[in-house]
Amino acid sequence: MQLRQYQIESINQLRDGFKSHVRQILCLPTGAGKTVVFSFIVSATAKKGKRCLVLTDRLELFSQTFSAINNHHLPVCKIDANNKFITYTEANVFLAMVETFKRRIKNFENIKFDLIICDEIHKSVFFKIFDAYPKTPVIGCSATPLNKNLFKYYTNIISPIDIPELIELKFLSKCKAFQMQDNFDDLKTDSSGEFTDKSLFKHFNKSSLYEGVVEKYIEKCNGKKAICFNVNIEHSEQMTKMFNGAGIKSFSITSNTPKEERDFILKEFKNGSFPVLNNASILTTGVDIPSIDVVIMNRATKSLTLFLQCAGRGSRIFPGKDYFLLLDFGMNHDRFGLWSQPREWSLDPPKKRKNAIGIAPIKSCKSCGALLPAQVTKCEYCGFIFPVNKKELKKGELVEVTEKIPSTLKGRRIGELSTDELIELEKTKLYTPQMIWRVIRSRGEDSIHEYAGKKGFNRGWSERQIMDIDKSKFNNFIIKEVVK
Repeated sequence: MQLRQYQIESINQLRDGFKSHVRQILCLPTGAGKTVVFSFIVSATAKKGKRCLVLTDRLELFSQTFSAINNHHLPVCKIDANNKFITYTEANVFLAMVETFKRRIKNFENIKFDLIICDEIHKSVFFKIFDAYPKTPVIGCSATPLNKNLFKYYTNIISPIDIPELIELKFLSKCKAFQMQDNFDDLKTDSSGEFTDKSLFKHFNKSSLYEGVVEKYIEKCNGKKAICFNVNIEHSEQMTKMFNGAGIKSFSITSNTPKEERDFILKEFKNGSFPVLNNASILTTGVDIPSIDVVIMNRATKSLTLFLQCAGRGSRIFPGKDYFLLLDFGMNHDRFGLWSQPREWSLDPPKKRKNAIGIAPIKSCKSCGALLPAQVTKCEYCGFIFPVNKKELKKGELVEVTEKIPSTLKGRRIGELSTDELIELEKTKLYTPQMIWRVIRSRGEDSIHEYAGKKGFNRGWSERQIMDIDKSKFNNFIIKEVVK
């Protein structure tokens, strides 16, 4: 596989970063190929005769990572629930489920790792590993490096590209988003700041909301391949029944789904055997199905990470897919802005809980309903031109009147003022331009040409003023004080 330019830059920046940092974060948006990048790093490390430990926290990621590393034809020692012993101590690549590795960490006391790579490091489950290997270089991978304790373990972030640029380069699909308005004042939050599952399910477990999801799916994208993220297992299963009841074939995958059944459902979904796949926070990572056309966010969240991960399931490019649809039933766009907006990541210690850094304002297209950045004047999907709102003067509002005549001009004869001072007096708008012109004309042609030059008037204006020369009483006019 040929690396893209930004992927090569990622590797080079990480290499340079290790000259002064022990632990670094590789931040690449969902769909940018971070697994591809770190599999190349693993391969290069192993070919130098050095040992690399790769840690994941999800079964799907474990399988995906093993497949990516296996493409480099490297012998891998797998450490998961099915492998209770270290079967290949001479291997240069060790792939482990992080919880399994933590439980068996004493078995690795005699094995020196030259590099540790962790996937999805915004999760706190990896931190104890670092305590056991304080001096080992670490690459922590994440599309959303948000965790209040990351700054304690990492000292550098490599983020070579963002979603808008990936879309521009045709590496990710555009997103056409729709948001259903709702009131979520009834939701409660837990100690982490996220909405509680209990309050979420109580809010979303209503027949009108189940029917609304099906209705909007039929209205916006009937028959298209869609992945639906629900609140919990019961919510996912009930949503599946509603789709099937409406004649739309659907299946559900949850933590209760046996692995063999889960693999079969995912395979059939990839093959297009049915259009809608429901789940309860089980397919947020490790799912690479480019043909997904629609993401249904059938829940609210305060986690920017979860929102971006879910939306990213539809972002892969695929033949014939100009964009993917994002149907948001949790008003998550109000909290986080558009999926495709640029974001900045940092390792600054948190001052307060705030996931949605730099939220850009959004608006809906009045023609097709798509969510768009507030500043755009034309809808990129249907071509609707937004009318320009003209500000009108507020009627009946009193404003303070202030004196505008410069103090240097008060009490002086107008005939004594220089051309520059006359222009300054004209700017106050308390004397008409016609009156100023008459004063200028009374001084002759040279004064007219000087005034015209300073004001940028053409030769024709000067000639007309010369024809109207009329010395008058204005030379003796007194600029009076304004009565307060």
